[in-house]
Amino acid sequence: MRLIFAFFLIVFLHTTVNANAQGITLSLKDTELSTVFKEIRKQCNYDFLYDNSLLQGLKTVSITVKNAGIDLVLSTVFEDLPVTYIIENKIVMIIAKNKNEVLPPQSLYAISGVVKDKNGETLPGAGILLSGYQTGTVADNEGRFVIRNLKEGNYNVLVQMIGYLPANQNVTIISKSADIEIKLQENIKQLKEVVITLDPHREERLKAFKESFIGTSPNSKKCEITNPEVIQFDYDDEKHILKAIADEFIVVENKALGYRIKYLLKYFEEDEETKIVLFYGYPYFEEIKGTRSKIRAYQEKRKVAYLGSPQHFFRSLYSNSIEEDGFIINKLVKAPNKSKRPDTLTEAKINFFSDIRGKQISLKTRKDSLSYWTMMKNKPDTLEVLTRGKVLTDTLVKQKLSSLKTLNYKDALYIVFKKERETRNYADHSGYKIERPPEYSRFQISLVYQLKSSINFYENGGIYDPGSLLYEGFWGYEKVADMVPMDYILPKTKD
Repeated sequence: MRLIFAFFLIVFLHTTVNANAQGITLSLKDTELSTVFKEIRKQCNYDFLYDNSLLQGLKTVSITVKNAGIDLVLSTVFEDLPVTYIIENKIVMIIAKNKNEVLPPQSLYAISGVVKDKNGETLPGAGILLSGYQTGTVADNEGRFVIRNLKEGNYNVLVQMIGYLPANQNVTIISKSADIEIKLQENIKQLKEVVITLDPHREERLKAFKESFIGTSPNSKKCEITNPEVIQFDYDDEKHILKAIADEFIVVENKALGYRIKYLLKYFEEDEETKIVLFYGYPYFEEIKGTRSKIRAYQEKRKVAYLGSPQHFFRSLYSNSIEEDGFIINKLVKAPNKSKRPDTLTEAKINFFSDIRGKQISLKTRKDSLSYWTMMKNKPDTLEVLTRGKVLTDTLVKQKLSSLKTLNYKDALYIVFKKERETRNYADHSGYKIERPPEYSRFQISLVYQLKSSINFYENGGIYDPGSLLYEGFWGYEKVADMVPMDYILPKTKD
């Protein structure tokens, strides 16, 4: 069985709409905002993109309009709410309302804000981290902060402070800088009567977690979770599902790539029966200091980790440089399974059948015949078939916004990276290996399944909604141990 892996950094909700050029007519009272969007999308040809957490805790909406335009409807909906919208190329992007806009020059923007406790008191000294990057700052004496020189895109701001639970807030930048407010909750663990209970399976579960979270690649051998005590496990004995949570950043020392990763885990689940691993969270990268020779070794391994990765692929896809960068895109399509038998069994076919190889099989008894027929009938209706024609990127990718492109396809993308070979450990022992024709030899091969109606991505290779993708093969095999920051720059090769 091929192992399947879905790695989510952040989760968003993406809804699509049906085309209809008529005006919008609504009569809604005390309705959730997400339901309002669904009613709007039924009547007009617009996409809605938004972070679901922006809608949490917002009051319900009442609106009555007849044959109205989209701007009038949305301005009425958002009039008294702390969120607003931007429309570009029939995309409605929901964002937090700006308070004190910062306007850096040259089309670069900033995220500014203030950190407070639950009572509204400002918290000076809080650490402000940008998820997926090496960028961070510290809140000043008034609890305010600013992160500058950012391009348009989606960002998650992480906040860390002693005595408080870590927090994250999503920020979408389109044409404007953003100003946000983040409230922290005290990290108070309820004290009960002390009862010491040792989990006899903890070491076993911690090992399983490390293999699914950090990975089993060569780089994982030099990774260590320095604070495993913050991780708590829950195991379902009936369904054989392992879950993990942590109320603090999980700290991973990656001595292969030279990063210290602070990872805010939001979800982890491993199904031992199906071998499917799902987790998402927010990583922050810090450089590990070392000697010059050590740093050179780090840089070389980072280059290897980046090349052929999903981040590299989507950057290449955005810049239309797939072939130059060493990628081949094929498709894995579903085709009818010709070896599957019909549901009905005729007397003429009771004693004689043909197997999938065309060999004749003689069945002596009616009982044997029926057993064989049942086996053939229970085969899957469809099979996955590799189509060898190269897929042209202009048939897959469309420009949605000035800084956002979308990928849309059916079945699965079969991604071949020709500039690196699979490691022997991966090919022989990982369980992730994908079948391939002989000419693809030991090239790195990954399958990408589209889970939602479209995949939106940015120039730096970041996915607007990582939950819209499911990886198999090499991209499913490489996990936290092989991650590089979103602001990683591939060193230029010397001529």
